This record gives sequence, C-alpha cells and structure tokens, in this order.
Amino acid sequence: MIDAVLDRVHELSTALALGIATLVLISSESTALRQDFQQHLAAQASLAAVNSAAAVIVRNADSAQDDLAAFRLAPEILSARILLRDGSTFASYRKAGRGGDAPFWAGWFGLDSIEYRMPLKQHDMAVAEIRLVADLAPLRERLQGFVSVVLGAALLALVLARALMASRRRAKDGMLQMAHFDTLTGLPNRSDFEAVTAQVLARAARSGGHAALLFFDLDNFKVINDSLGHAIGDQLLKAVAMQLGRIVPTGAKFSRLGGDEFTLLVEGADRHQANDLAAQAMRTLNQPMRVDGHELGIDASIGIALYPDDGDSVDKLLRSADSALYAAKAAGKQTWRFFSVEMDHRAQDRLALEAGLRRALERGELRMVYQPIVEMGTGRPAGYEALMRWHSPDLGEVPPTLFIPVAEETGLIHALGDFALHEACTQTRSWLDAGRTEIIVSVNVSARQFNGPTLLASVRQALLDSGLPPSHLDLEITETALMGAGQGVVDILNDLHALGVSLSLDDFGIGYASLSQLKRLPIHKLKIDRSFVMDIPHDNDDAAIITAIVGMAEALGLSVVAEGVETPDQQAFLCALGCRRGQGYLFGRPAAA
Repeated sequence: MIDAVLDRVHELSTALALGIATLVLISSESTALRQDFQQHLAAQASLAAVNSAAAVIVRNADSAQDDLAAFRLAPEILSARILLRDGSTFASYRKAGRGGDAPFWAGWFGLDSIEYRMPLKQHDMAVAEIRLVADLAPLRERLQGFVSVVLGAALLALVLARALMASRRRAKDGMLQMAHFDTLTGLPNRSDFEAVTAQVLARAARSGGHAALLFFDLDNFKVINDSLGHAIGDQLLKAVAMQLGRIVPTGAKFSRLGGDEFTLLVEGADRHQANDLAAQAMRTLNQPMRVDGHELGIDASIGIALYPDDGDSVDKLLRSADSALYAAKAAGKQTWRFFSVEMDHRAQDRLALEAGLRRALERGELRMVYQPIVEMGTGRPAGYEALMRWHSPDLGEVPPTLFIPVAEETGLIHALGDFALHEACTQTRSWLDAGRTEIIVSVNVSARQFNGPTLLASVRQALLDSGLPPSHLDLEITETALMGAGQGVVDILNDLHALGVSLSLDDFGIGYASLSQLKRLPIHKLKIDRSFVMDIPHDNDDAAIITAIVGMAEALGLSVVAEGVETPDQQAFLCALGCRRGQGYLFGRPAAA
C-alpha cells in the first residue's frame, strides 16, 4: 500500500515538474519573441514605405540592410503612417490586399497584428512619429511550433517516467519473488518459511495453541541426481513438490528449504494429526513418478517436532525436527520419527563428530590400515585393501561406520578420498621398491565421491605423485554408485579403465547391479558381500547365491573375491566352487603397513 502511494506521489511530482518546466520555457520563449519583434520594428522604422508620391525616409541604406538581415524571421509590415507633431499625416503606406489599419490587441495568443509607435528624430521636415502595423502570423506560428515541441517532449518524458516506474515495480516484484520463493518449485523458500513460522509461533504463544513441523528429506535422491543428471533431479523435485502439495491442509505452510529438503508447518496440529499427515505423505510418495521417460520411485524420511514441547522458537523447532529426521534415517529411512530428548543428545554427538572430522585431516588424526587379499589355495597375499581409521583425541577411536556416512553427507568424503588415494599409492610404491612386485592395492570409492567431478583427476594426481604404475591400483565401487549407470557414470569408468587401473564391484549381491550393466561396464572383479559368506556352507540359500555369482563371473570373464572369510570350512567351500581369492579375519585383520 505504501509503495503504491509513493509511486503515485512520484508520478504526480514528475508531471508537475514537467508542467512547470514547460511553462517556464514558454514564458522564456515568449519574452525572446517579443524582444525580436521590438528590435525588428525599431529597425524597420527607418524603412517605412510611404505612398508613391513621398520619399522613403532612411537613416542609412547600409544600416537598413544590416537590420533587415538581422531580423528575417520578424513580422511583415502591413501599413505605416508618418504623423507630424500636430497629428496630421505626412505620408502613409498600406500593403496591397489589406482593407485598413489592423487593430491593436494587448494579448499575444490569437493575435493577427500589432501596432508599434516610434518617434522620429528631427530631419529636414518637422518632428514627427511613425506608426507601424505588423503581421504577427509568423511570430504566432513560431510560438505555436515551439509550444507543440515542448508539450510533446513533456508528454514523452511523462510516458517514459511511467514506463520506468512500471519497470521498477516489476523488478521489485521479481526481487520480492526471488527473496521469498524457490525458483525451481515455486514454493516458499527458507527465508519465507522462517518469517511465517515466527508469526505462527507468536500467535500460538498468545493463544496457548499448538503447531506441528514436519521436516522431509528424500531418500537416495543424491544417487538419482548423480546417476541420471541434475536436469532429471530438478524435474523430480518439482514432481515431489506437486505430489506433496496435494496433501497440504488448508492454511498450512509447505516450503522448500533447499536441495531435497521440504517442510510442512501446520498451525494448531497436535501429535495425532501430525502422525496422520506423515502417513499420508508416505503413501503419496510411494507412487512411482514418471520423469522424462524414467519411472522413478522416491521415498522420504520425516522428522516431526511439536510446538511448544520440542521448541519455542523457529531455530529450536527446526533443530528438533532435524534431529527427528536424522533418527528416521538411522532407523532405515522411508519412515518418520517424533522428536525426543534422547535424539537431541544424539544430534549433539553428531555435530561434535562432524566438527572433529573437519579438523582430523589438519591434525593428522587419520591413518590407513591394510587388510590382505589372499590366494585361498596357497595363502599367498595377492594384494591389500586400504581402509581408513580415525583416532580422535576428544572422541577416541571412531569406527568408519560412524564417520564415513557423516563425511558423505557433509561433502568431506572428497578430501578423505584424496587422502586415502595418496597414502595407499605411496605405500604400494614402497612395497614395489622393496621387491613385492605382485602387490595390488584396493581403495574404496563412495557413491558420492565416484559421481563427483574430481575423481579422475584425483586418481591421476595420486599416481603421479607416488610414481605407482596404474596396474597396481584397484578401485572398489559400490553397486549404489552404479545405480542407473547413466552415460556420465559409463564415461568415468571408461576413463579410469583407459588410465590402466582395475575396477571392482564391492558388496556384490545386495545392491542394484544387473547383468546388462556388468556386460557393458569395464568391471574386472566382483567382491561377494560378507552377508552371503558368514553362514556357508550350512545355509543352502547363501550357498546357492554364491554358486550362481561365481558361475556368472566365470562366464563373464571376471575374477571373484569373497569377503568376510573367517573359518576353514568357508575357505574350503569357496575354493571348491572356484572362488580363488578371499579376504577376512581368517587371513588377517586390518593392520598398519
């Protein structure tokens, strides 16, 4: 409302300023025209023509010509009379076609003529005066033309001013849209969410009411985004926003905080209503979505916080919902959890873990250990898998199952991956120099690291810095990283293969790899997940699965490594199937180089 009033005031002030400027210019030009006219008549007074019987009275012929040249635009003389002092006419002149003396009008606009009187100095005749009547049409036309130009310019300026104000309003509206709404989905953004939530909580505080905040995070969205491309990922986010938008209650606030995170704020909702909304959201998202020819299934984890029990401010309520969301993901994803005090403690522990991990590289707290991969028939080491360990002065020995997921979520996995590659390649170079020329080192590459833009460059740099031949480096990639296996994934795999490193598919059997993928991707080795090994030879199902994997690998020309081998019976069973290499506590635990 205030902006509209200010725009109107600005528009009126602009018009007023233009009007005043126009009047000033017209007045100035009128004065200039009047002065031109008077100067012309003063010059023409010496050139007044009389009838044919009278002589022309002139001051000086040359001067008269100069005067004529100086006032070419001035009015034309219609009639003239030279009057003597006693009032009698000495001589007169009237332009042909004019019926008589033109009247004298005091005003300027609409005038046809004007009379001008001028005393004549004493000559050979008696002292007299001259009366001239001049045609004002040329002056009027000049003045009208000037006024037209000025008014036209003023009108154009006013139109431009209005256009500029309209453009300013549109730009302001666009900035307002960008400031409060997400450009991809059109939903309110984090800034708008925080402002509206503050208002809702203030109302609830005054009335003693309630509110529920549901915090959504899509499960495995990163994998889809990286494997199928960001364009598909963006379309999926829009589809999710549309699907969830259908269940939003009247008056609720549905927002996108960023990435694949959404919030739903429901004023007046209690625990029971929030639970129903979460269940409804799960049912909605369980329906496959078709995006650019791909039929995608997407699930979500949901954290729920209630006002005022779980937080009495925007920050506290959102932090509680985030803690509940983390608990939902830890519970296996595709579910929801309500906030509890215990979750807050776990959230604080996670923050401490993240903060410590950020400092771990700088402080030299990370180290690599190596577990042997052996030829099961002879027990001779064929290589080592490099595994990362972290000993924190504050947190003690932190297992990889805790800090690796945090590294992946925060993006620290790229720095940790570079460190692992450099350390493993340098150590293997040392083994080669010591005469152990058969050794190959395996380094794990996470899904997020594999789909990042720097993996190929990191591998090249590690090989260059260490001097390790590429044939002695094996990269272990999880099946999750190959989900969808878009062209970008295939290109990276081919580039790594061309570099000369070998590629292994880790934890095979529990992920998403298909036979068609194995056929077209440059994979050299399959590592059978330990979950299938731990119960053989007594579990017939596991034995059948391993038998099938080994037979398939042999048919495709792939080598096989069985993980988690801990007993001689397991070793004997695997050797009988044709699985030549194994890794597990039976052959050695991870240890320093």
